[in-house]
Amino acid sequence: MMKRVLFSTLALSFGLSIQAQFTTQISPSHEGGQWFFGVGVGFHSNTMRYSDLDEELFSDHKNLNSGVFTVFAQYDFGKERHFSVRPELSLLRRGGRIVDIGKDMYDENIDGIHYALKSRFVDIRVPLVYSFMKAESRIRPYVYIAPVIGFATRGTIRMQEDFANGEYVGYGLDLSKANMASMYFAGMVGIGAKYQFKAWGNTFFFGVDASYELGFTDTYGGKEKDGKAEVNTNWSLPSYELEGNRNFSGFEVKATLGIPFSVFKKKAVPAPPTPVIVQRPTPIPVVKEKPCYTLEEINDMMQKGEPVAGKTICAIDAINFDFGKSTIKTESYAYLNRLANTLVRTRARIEVKGHTDNVGTEEFNMKLSHKRAQAVVDYLIGRGVDKDKLSYSYYGMSKPLTTNDTEEGRTMNRRVEFEILK
Repeated sequence: MMKRVLFSTLALSFGLSIQAQFTTQISPSHEGGQWFFGVGVGFHSNTMRYSDLDEELFSDHKNLNSGVFTVFAQYDFGKERHFSVRPELSLLRRGGRIVDIGKDMYDENIDGIHYALKSRFVDIRVPLVYSFMKAESRIRPYVYIAPVIGFATRGTIRMQEDFANGEYVGYGLDLSKANMASMYFAGMVGIGAKYQFKAWGNTFFFGVDASYELGFTDTYGGKEKDGKAEVNTNWSLPSYELEGNRNFSGFEVKATLGIPFSVFKKKAVPAPPTPVIVQRPTPIPVVKEKPCYTLEEINDMMQKGEPVAGKTICAIDAINFDFGKSTIKTESYAYLNRLANTLVRTRARIEVKGHTDNVGTEEFNMKLSHKRAQAVVDYLIGRGVDKDKLSYSYYGMSKPLTTNDTEEGRTMNRRVEFEILK
């Protein structure tokens, strides 16, 4: 019977694991710890051991087999989640059977008394688990040790008396007050493996483990020890007194299912996106560049700290020459003196550009613009301007400002310009 139950439990666990393996992929994150809630079902085989049992009289001991049901919480922690603590609450039976008691006292052709003690227990267990392999591994073997505190509830003692009429005489009583100590302490060691899989965005696991339990405390009830317990059957039997102690040990195998606590958490509803207010940059006013500026405008910009490099100073009608010559007329001195003062008191450098109208040949006008530009440079040097601040160029009649068909147009084209160098 025990072998069939054990095989069925292992087969069920293996089948569930294989089914999950073909339908799920695992890639758990192992940053920080993780809590699981779980359940387990399995098989428990318990043995009673008496320290003072007469082996000739009580020769044949039998295990008491029981199912076990467990609920647990598990916390995985440590690097790669190698360590776990798994508090459990388990329901099972403990006890044992002794058959053919006193057979040699009667006719050897009949059976002796068959005795069975069965007690329900509620266990509190705290396994400390070490898992092998990395947290991302699908299959993780593990080992564990666990202290066990068991609390006896109700149970039965049954006896079969074949030497009379073959009837069973059974009774139920509060074993915590008579035939069973109310509290039981034991230790447990075990091995197992769990199969991890991903479902609904969370990591679950199936596990199967096997353990051995060794009882540390005497399980005789207080009334048994002090001789007050009585066995009441259809015959009057005397009270009995006990010496020594009675201990339990057992083997257990079970399958478990672990469900992450994150499954039960409410998924946060994403907050509506915060509207982004885009502040358009204040447009920088674009100053429309003029083809040329007066000397007064240039002086005003320099006083305000505005850049003037690259700008051109127009001197139309301000600088005049004798007809066909490079001699500067006296009415032009006032303007050139103001320009010289600007160059002396500032760091500005200029290029003097000479232009003519189209009266005369191209070669004549090119030479004339050359001489007039040089004449202006010489005048400014004479007014104290550093020669390193001055340069000149000439273009003849190649760059007119307007038409040369009128006197007004030719007057504008006969000009000297001053470009402020960078």
